[in-house]
Amino acid sequence: MSRSFAEFAAEKKAEWSDDARAVYDAAAEAFEFEMAERVRLGALLKLARENRALSQPALAARADVQQAEISRIERGLSNPTESTIIRLTKALDVRLVLEDAVSA
Repeated sequence: MSRSFAEFAAEKKAEWSDDARAVYDAAAEAFEFEMAERVRLGALLKLARENRALSQPALAARADVQQAEISRIERGLSNPTESTIIRLTKALDVRLVLEDAVSA
């Protein structure tokens, strides 16, 4: 009888030291935060695109970014480069603003 990966992983995690658990928990928290921020960025870009009545292909042409990449960004599945984000914000005529997380 074979075990699922989840069962195998749980068994191995039970053997971890407290330090290993702390490192894992910190990395998992950072990963979850980054994924949430990717989804947030994608949603904001999608809203800006829709507010300008642009389709993904139209934005792709304006920004010189592949439509498939725009789709991935909007769904939070991509890690766009700085260059890609700048091209998209210019094509959407929006400004990218960085804010301190404490004031967010």
